[in-house]
Amino acid sequence: MKRNMKAAAARGRLAAWKAASVMGWKVTTVWKSAMTAFLAATLVFSGAFPAWAYSPMGPGASESESMTAYDAETQARLEDNTLEYDELQMRVHGYNLSISEAWKTYNDTKADYEAIITEMESQYRLIKETVEDYKDLAKLMAGTATAATLRSAGNTLDSTYVSTMQSFRDSVGEWDTNRVNTFAIRKAERQVTSGAQQAMIGYDTICSNIDTLQTLVALYEEQAAMTARQAELGMSTETEALDAKNSLLSAQSQLATLQAQQDSTRRTLLTLAGYDPNGDTVISRIPRFDMSRLGGMDLEADTWKAIGNNYTLIDQRTSDAGESTAQIANRLDQINEGDQKLAIEMQSLYDAVMDQKAAYEAAAIGFSAAETTWKTAQSQYQLGMLSKLGLLSSEISYYQSRASLESANLSLLQAMESYDWGVAGLATVE
Repeated sequence: MKRNMKAAAARGRLAAWKAASVMGWKVTTVWKSAMTAFLAATLVFSGAFPAWAYSPMGPGASESESMTAYDAETQARLEDNTLEYDELQMRVHGYNLSISEAWKTYNDTKADYEAIITEMESQYRLIKETVEDYKDLAKLMAGTATAATLRSAGNTLDSTYVSTMQSFRDSVGEWDTNRVNTFAIRKAERQVTSGAQQAMIGYDTICSNIDTLQTLVALYEEQAAMTARQAELGMSTETEALDAKNSLLSAQSQLATLQAQQDSTRRTLLTLAGYDPNGDTVISRIPRFDMSRLGGMDLEADTWKAIGNNYTLIDQRTSDAGESTAQIANRLDQINEGDQKLAIEMQSLYDAVMDQKAAYEAAAIGFSAAETTWKTAQSQYQLGMLSKLGLLSSEISYYQSRASLESANLSLLQAMESYDWGVAGLATVE
């Protein structure tokens, strides 16, 4: 009796299978296609954004920052409404609107994958039952072509389901370290961070020059007034009085121009760093350049790193090689040419650092001399050996030399950052 009941059940399932065979195969095919399309679309989406390499003073230190959860002290520092230069990379990563949203989307997609895995695992029992039904039906139709089709269908359903489930597991397992899927976000984040550094260096340069010009304007006003009085008394020429007046007007004009640039540069910087551009965030002055960074430069080794990291060259190396011998040869020529162009660019970036280093050293010598001269002038003035006009002239030279040194310091920092970003993959290949 049990045998008859089992046979009846199998015949019932067979009848149902025959009645819905066409629809069943369509459903199976659609399901497989949908899963494949979903997986492909998700990978394409995540590949459109990038992972980066963060370090406090330049790129290339870490490969896991896309998932970084900052400690409480760091988090508080990043949210204290004071922007420090060494916070820029972390601010861009976690607070820049576009970059942080890209990482959030990437991480949310991981959660979607995990949910899909959980659902597929919970449904696997039903898949196994369906596979067993196929096998039972195949036994009832032993010796027929349909039996073979049923066995094949069952095996295919099981293996496809398992392989798809494992594919999702593999994707999730490699999620935090997958550099291919995060290529675009890493590239974008590095570009934004580099731009933020340039903006902050530019802003600091403007602030430094404004401070100097405000002092110089006051000194020039005093100098111009004294020179004008002396000209009236015949103690100086009209040309000297006119020169003093022109120096004042020039300084006032430069000051007005920088003050106009200051606000727009500030707004750009705050936006890149993820702050309200209209807010009251304090932007700290940039510390003096760490000269020890120059000791870490190795042009030959750095050029090889740059070739491996450069985003343009990576695109070339991963592009379609073509099918014909000529196409393959042409692609190899393009890759070699790109490598050579990048080597030239890295040499240029290196030379720029060395030029700025020399300019900084010259400015430091000039400032030291101006400082000594001013101190001497102060002593001479107190002793009555130097006029007030002579003292003003010495003081003006002192502030001009100090401004040149500060500008040279920031220019050296910018050159060093450009070199480091070149090593990290952002060097231009033209």
